[in-house]
Amino acid sequence: MPSRADLDADLARLTSDMTLLANENAGLRRVNAEMLAALKYALPVLQDGLPESVDFDWTRQAVTKVQNAIAQAERDT
Repeated sequence: MPSRADLDADLARLTSDMTLLANENAGLRRVNAEMLAALKYALPVLQDGLPESVDFDWTRQAVTKVQNAIAQAERDT
């Protein structure tokens, strides 16, 4: 049978692991929100294709938003 000290250590470790998991989960939610916002921003380009009169500044901004969200996701891993 495990000692009280062993049980206390296991409980402390579980509590610490739960906190770490919760923090990682919050980070993933933030990345998901950024990716969703970037995709929503880029969605009209995807839906309309590339019309003859493309707003290249808007397209660059959409690409930048997607790149930033990807970079943030890579930093968080």
